[in-house]
Amino acid sequence: MRSLTALLTAPLLTAALLASCGAGPATPAAGTPTTTPPTAPTTAPASLTVRLETLAVTGALNVPGTLRVNGRGPADLTVTARDVQGAPVSVTLNASGTDTLIGVTGTGAAPGPVTLSVQAGAARASVTLPLLRASAAPIMGGTYQAGGAVPWQGGVLLRAVANAGADARHALMVSAGAAVTALSFPVSGLDTITGHAVAPDGSVWVAVRGVTAAGSELIRRAPDGTLTRVPAGTTETLSNLGVTPDGRVWAVVYGQARLLSAAPDGTRGELPLGSVPDALTVGADGALLLTRRGDSPAVLRVDPASGAGRTYPVGTPGVSVPAAPTPAPDGTLLFTETRAGGAWRLDPRSGAQVALPLPAGARAGALAAAPDGSVWISDPSAGTLLRVTDGAAAQVTLGGAARALTVTPDGRVWFELGGQLITLD
Repeated sequence: MRSLTALLTAPLLTAALLASCGAGPATPAAGTPTTTPPTAPTTAPASLTVRLETLAVTGALNVPGTLRVNGRGPADLTVTARDVQGAPVSVTLNASGTDTLIGVTGTGAAPGPVTLSVQAGAARASVTLPLLRASAAPIMGGTYQAGGAVPWQGGVLLRAVANAGADARHALMVSAGAAVTALSFPVSGLDTITGHAVAPDGSVWVAVRGVTAAGSELIRRAPDGTLTRVPAGTTETLSNLGVTPDGRVWAVVYGQARLLSAAPDGTRGELPLGSVPDALTVGADGALLLTRRGDSPAVLRVDPASGAGRTYPVGTPGVSVPAAPTPAPDGTLLFTETRAGGAWRLDPRSGAQVALPLPAGARAGALAAAPDGSVWISDPSAGTLLRVTDGAAAQVTLGGAARALTVTPDGRVWFELGGQLITLD
């Protein structure tokens, strides 16, 4: 995100005491005998360990940020904070066992990071704290619940949860400046939009679950508004849409070992698989990235042209449910583990898997990768949003579940919270 890039030098900051200043030894007068004084014992300089725990947010959310100073009580510390213009920023110090929690309130601070100077005797640390700004726009009067979001035209395109009211499940919602408006599709009655994706040319695909004998379908809305409808040939639900560079949309067919596809001209196709997939996304190279549960939980990479693929076993057979496959800017693949609540990074070149460092007790929900390499994860059970970077996690306290989490190419974070579309930058 623009305001976070290069702002936080490291989530774990250890500042060692610099060498103290003092005059050097005097030069003895000529003829004066000299002696070599005994070597004084050396003492390692004191240090401060300061760790970012929660991110400060101003604007619509307005929550303080906190930093933990390990092994130091409030009485030991002197803390000052200033914004980018040098103006003071409010801080509070509270004991937490043998540590101190420094609270930072960004209200009134100038846009940009906050710099804190922390001192305990001769030990000093200088810490740069990101300051996020949140804006909010009500969706359908604040009653909307989002089931998914994708970047589109500098903002996001929202899809409602499947059990939403008719007005919400028959259209997509578009962020338009400070407002949210509807993007309509030819959907009515008990039919429901169950998936959506944006193609490289800006066209929008939706999957519609049909309740009549005609079954489900895929609908393409071209940039000029032209509609192309492609019958799916099944009454099963289509979901997890992704578009390959050639403009073809791909969809998971509920409970079936195949993928359905449709070209911009309305030509329908399908790709048989050796197992039933749960989730789908498209990688930067155009490959289809899938997750699978059951006796052989795995992440799969499939070539859409040939069907050839590679399988990466993950988790525990018969237990693990990998989900939310998400390509990261460095070429790795992120995914969550629904039952265990963890989040993982998979290197498709070596197959190596590394768990992301979540706080104790955290459970990963939605997941999104930011252009700066950070990873944003929602924790619906705790009502928090986590930002993972450089081997550590910091959280934003929301007080509710963040749904339809996504990050746009400009680095802004978007999610729905309590019927409001929230933007962090």
